[in-house]
Amino acid sequence: MNASEKRILKLAILLFIIGLTVRYLPWGLPSIETFEVGDAIVVTNAPPVASPAAVPDADTSAVPFNDTDKVITLTDSVPKSSEHHRKTKKKVTFPLNINTASADDLCAIKGVGPKLAEKIIERRNASGPFKDPSDLKKVHGIGKKKLENMIQLIIFD
Repeated sequence: MNASEKRILKLAILLFIIGLTVRYLPWGLPSIETFEVGDAIVVTNAPPVASPAAVPDADTSAVPFNDTDKVITLTDSVPKSSEHHRKTKKKVTFPLNINTASADDLCAIKGVGPKLAEKIIERRNASGPFKDPSDLKKVHGIGKKKLENMIQLIIFD
């Protein structure tokens, strides 16, 4: 065995010992007790379900991953706090009327973030409705190039 092979072997042994230490010491990383798969919650290290008939409203198409996992389908008996809802984006149709659009609607335009949307609304409230692209160009943060990209997605009345 040459010197580089010895170093690789020492590194492998060291990593193995570190892995065992993290795995078996009580201050190690916490394990995941439950996780969601589709419309089911999988509880790890739980006693297996005896039969689908024993559990009311059980989904027979949901299969545990191994013998120690139990599948719980999402029904009314599951507390609402355990359900995770994704924030859905509001659907915006283009062209967008710049004089009536909300900040969320304006953020759907490429290149317009929340701060610029607020600046557009402030300018609209202070000076009245935008009549043409030159009025929109007066908003701080909108230059020639950004206006060219925005003009295809907005209307002025």
